[in-house]
Amino acid sequence: MYRLSMVVTLVGALALAGCSDGAKESKGEKGEPGPPGPKGDPGAAGTTLRVVAPQSSTASCQTDEIMISAYCTGTFSAYPLVPLTNGARCGANSTTLRVTIVCAKR
Repeated sequence: MYRLSMVVTLVGALALAGCSDGAKESKGEKGEPGPPGPKGDPGAAGTTLRVVAPQSSTASCQTDEIMISAYCTGTFSAYPLVPLTNGARCGANSTTLRVTIVCAKR
């Protein structure tokens, strides 16, 4: 039984010894570079965002834009944001509140 296990161990060791990567040991000469690939067409333009933050309580986007976000800053007890057709207002003609909106191109 001892001899059988020695034979199996020896065969396994020899099998693993033959698994070395010969490519790492010797390298051939570097080949010529291949032809350049074709130039791709430019991709579509991404979304253009514009932040509008006037020193007033009302702001609106341009006609080719759509409002995607709005918030108010200043001192208030109830959130005063009023969405408009393509903009927003903070409060009713307040001099202490400011609105900030984000517009995106349509």
